[in-house]
Amino acid sequence: MPARLRLPLLSAGLGLTLAAAGLAPGAGTLALAAALAGMFVAPALTTAYLIADEAAPPGFRTQAGAWVNTAVNAGSAAGAVTAGLLVERLPSGVCFVAAGAVPVTGALVTALAEARRGGRTSVRTAASASADTRLS
Repeated sequence: MPARLRLPLLSAGLGLTLAAAGLAPGAGTLALAAALAGMFVAPALTTAYLIADEAAPPGFRTQAGAWVNTAVNAGSAAGAVTAGLLVERLPSGVCFVAAGAVPVTGALVTALAEARRGGRTSVRTAASASADTRLS
């Protein structure tokens, strides 16, 4: 499956699983839901790095990966602050739904943007990829 299709699916899976965790009737179910949500994180991050690598012109792959890393860290920090504020004021189920809404919204925005592009992907030529490999 192409990375540009896989990323919104993984993001939606993460968000829906987090939102469902808010419905957990007990600690065991909550732990299971959190573990399932965690199973989406690494593949989504890997896919984001792959998309950045694919989209970057030759010689800029490291910089593209650094931007993904910066975005992940900034998003994590903003999410932690927001979660801390929400947990103090709202029931935990609502907090899980709010946390799940973020990746679901990202998935929708990404899917809409990809549909608008007509599914075109920036594919580097084999010669360019080979040259990048030799330079790395």
